[in-house]
Amino acid sequence: MRRQDAEAPRRGRQAVAEVQQFSPWRLGVLAAHFLHWIIAPTLLLSIWTPARISAAVQLKEYDTPYYIIYTDLDEDSEKEAAIRMTKMAEEYHDRTKDFAGVIREKLPFYLYRSPQDYYDAGGLPGSAGVFIIDQDHGKLMAIAGQKATLNTWHTVQHEGFHQFAHAVIGGNLPPWLNEGLAEYFGEGLFTGDGFVMGIVPPWRLKRLKDSITKNTLQPIPRIMLMSPQDWRAALSIANYDQAWSMVHFLVHGENGKYQQAFSACIREISQGQPFEKAWLDTLGPADGFEARWKAYWLSQPENPSAVLYSRATVSILTSFLARAMIQKQTFDSFDQFTSIAESGGLKISPEYWLPPSLLKRGLQGTQNGDKWNLSGETLSATMPDGTQLTGSYRIQEGKVEVTVRENADR
Repeated sequence: MRRQDAEAPRRGRQAVAEVQQFSPWRLGVLAAHFLHWIIAPTLLLSIWTPARISAAVQLKEYDTPYYIIYTDLDEDSEKEAAIRMTKMAEEYHDRTKDFAGVIREKLPFYLYRSPQDYYDAGGLPGSAGVFIIDQDHGKLMAIAGQKATLNTWHTVQHEGFHQFAHAVIGGNLPPWLNEGLAEYFGEGLFTGDGFVMGIVPPWRLKRLKDSITKNTLQPIPRIMLMSPQDWRAALSIANYDQAWSMVHFLVHGENGKYQQAFSACIREISQGQPFEKAWLDTLGPADGFEARWKAYWLSQPENPSAVLYSRATVSILTSFLARAMIQKQTFDSFDQFTSIAESGGLKISPEYWLPPSLLKRGLQGTQNGDKWNLSGETLSATMPDGTQLTGSYRIQEGKVEVTVRENADR
């Protein structure tokens, strides 16, 4: 809900204690290109002074369940941001409820059309998004341009986790764990009424395998014990890949064998235990971890997330099907549903609005070789290997809840 106009904050009013910068690997640019912007906070303040700030852009303020959003984007872009940020916060909470608290105070999120306005408000030059901790609250900021893209939202999901961790988890998370968790959430796929997590992009897997094979990654004990200063001094795409892959392995590796202990480790850190003690208390000695981690990743198929990508497509299309069904719109077949969707003919009431770009991505996802079927209110996809994913929905307290079942053995 729109509340009022608010002036974008000026850099001169901030006392920066810490900066978490967007990891730029997704843009295919060497992270080291930005090293000269990763400097000590006191030096940062001496470089960015109020005299260098231009007049602040006028941002409109929107109140959402977990965030106060400040943006100068158009109405549809703001609505998409509100939906995504709400579902993102719920995903953070659901995935971290074993070791984190809840959001008790709405968090600030600034989304800018102009890169210069973002820089003038405190964004680091060369970055696409940032989480800044000032004297009062941690502030999440990002550049959307004229329209936010998937890269924009990857950035927001990554940096947003840093904000969530600061506000809700607490403790002194080591850099590999903080960045690895942020990248894990950054890879999540938004589906309209939720997220699909645990995605392993094939291109990223290939790069990781190459790094493991060529032995160019950090030894596990070294990356685990890197301080924030060490991490910034050696900022690299490889470190982000390694941190992400370590977190992913601890969550999903060996059929989730380590997940419970991993959660317990983070819980101990959030309660003030040093990382080394928390790891030993919950996961035991790290002997053999590196060998198991490497073996897990080197054994992965070319596209280990094929089912998850199809699941995301089923989820997206089920979200739109639900909204059309709410409006009493019916379809005789999946082909009829997609034909009407492609022509812009789906009936969706304003309170259930979703971004048209999401529907477009869902329709594009049907071109992956799966066989699709629509029967009444149930939509399904059968993958080439026989895996069947069936999407259904229910309306709970005015909200659409989508469920996707995998009912065939791989």
